[in-house]
Amino acid sequence: MLTSGAASLVGLTYAKLTAHLGYAALMRIAAGAWTAALLVFTVAGHWAVLLIVPVLTGIGSGITMPTLTVLVDRAAPTEQRGTATSLQATALFGGQFASPLLSGPLIDSTSIATGALFAASGTAGILAALFRLREPDQSADIAEPEREDPRRTPVGE
Repeated sequence: MLTSGAASLVGLTYAKLTAHLGYAALMRIAAGAWTAALLVFTVAGHWAVLLIVPVLTGIGSGITMPTLTVLVDRAAPTEQRGTATSLQATALFGGQFASPLLSGPLIDSTSIATGALFAASGTAGILAALFRLREPDQSADIAEPEREDPRRTPVGE
């Protein structure tokens, strides 16, 4: 509930966040929120502190879902945008499926804290890589001029 609530609040302010910060900064914030959530989870000594974890996770997810869709959409040629966004979703859900298969044996052989630290190292690596992400061209935000509908052009002109 805390994760969904945080993601929903991000969604309500997403347009303003994007306008003020840009996509690259938002992706950095998302990866930073995930890293912080995992680190808090690792060191939390009280249940009340653990309430921060789903909030930070929700912030990261609430930012990432629309931002990745926009970035993938802009990177793909018009005729391949549906395929590109479908592949992006497949990668996302594939990662969710594979995560416990990979982290489960690690946690079983060590501890939950070690698993969380391992995951935090991954999100920290993503954060570091995102500092190489350039802000996409904002001209893609401007709608193409409307083209005249050929059905409305009188015959013979």
